[in-house]
Parts: sequence; structure tokens; C-alpha cells
Amino acid sequence: MPESPSREQILEAAQRLFAAQGFSATTIKQIGRAARVNTALLYYYFDDKERLYRAVLQRLMSGLVSRTLVPLESDAPPAVRMRGFIQAQVHTFMANPELPRLFMREMLDHGVAHAVDQIQHLAATSFKGLCDTIREGQRQGTFRTDIQPEFAAISSVAQVVYFFLARPAVRVLLGKEISTATVEAFARHVADFTLAALTSGIDVAPKPRPRRRS
Repeated sequence: MPESPSREQILEAAQRLFAAQGFSATTIKQIGRAARVNTALLYYYFDDKERLYRAVLQRLMSGLVSRTLVPLESDAPPAVRMRGFIQAQVHTFMANPELPRLFMREMLDHGVAHAVDQIQHLAATSFKGLCDTIREGQRQGTFRTDIQPEFAAISSVAQVVYFFLARPAVRVLLGKEISTATVEAFARHVADFTLAALTSGIDVAPKPRPRRRS
């Protein structure tokens, strides 16, 4: 007999369906068919649909946090860490295109009732790290001090989220299919745009040393 599908296969099938249809419209039977498991096996892993849904949210958010924390915890200058964070965020969404759509559905349909724990986890990890990186740049004099770090962090995150959520509209606006190269170019743009806002009006170029009089 073939081996039973893994828990990961069930989560992947549920992730696709929840993102496409929402929590309420998705049934356990649909998930079982998509994962090619019977209902009994699905209930072996998850007590009910809500626990499965929360497990999907946790899986996605854990992946996002683990990838975006890597550049933020490096010893690189704040600007480099900011670029690394934005790239990590983009690459995570490229690998999991359902992630922004699923969380948007959760916000619209349930006011994040199912995702409070995951958002609090994000706030205590990646979001805090991003805010701390901005504050460090402000202390060093490389970032403007008249910008609230939390707002700047939300703005940098929101640019990437919107691009992936609005991908069909972006395709129409650009008049072409959204290729990997286009996504990578947009990631560089977000980093440039964010850092330009954070450094506007600040002279970060090294000052020339005064010449010695002979």
C-alpha cells in the first residue's frame, strides 16, 4: 500500500484552498480531496477545520519570520540590513504566493481573530528587528530622526505586500506579465525608495579631510 500523505501535504492543500476561497467557504472534504487523503486521516492530524486553519497561518508566519530575521540579526550597517530584509520578504512571498492573500482574507473576513498570536509573534521578532534597525541608523546619524521607526517599518513592509496582492492589476498597469526579473527589480526599487526616504536631507557621504598646509 502507498504511504499516507504527510502532514505537510495536508497543510499545503489547505493553504491553497483557504487563500483562494477563504476560511468559511473551504470544507474539510475539499481539503481532503486536494491533499488526496480521507477525512479520517485529516482528523488524525487536526481536530477540526479551525485548528487546521490556525496551523496554516502559523506555518506561513513562521517561515516569514525565520527568513526575514536573518538579515536583521547580521552585523551589517542598518542600510544593508534594510535591503536584506526587503529581499527576504520578497523571496518569501515568491515562494509562498498565498501568504499575503491568505492574511488579507483573514483581515477582511475575521478582523485577524484567528491570527492574533501570529501577528504578535511577528511584532516581537521581525517587526521589532526592523524598527530597531531603523533606530540604530538614526543613532548613527545615517537615517533621519524625524521619522517614526514603526511607521517607516510599516511603510517598507506595505510596499511589498501591496505589490503581491495587486499583482493582476500591476500586470495591467505595466502592460506585461510579471516575471521573476520584474519582481526582483521591484524589490530593488522598494529598498532604494525606502532608504531614500530614510536618508533624505542627510549628507552620508564621507567628508574630505582638510589639506595640511605645507
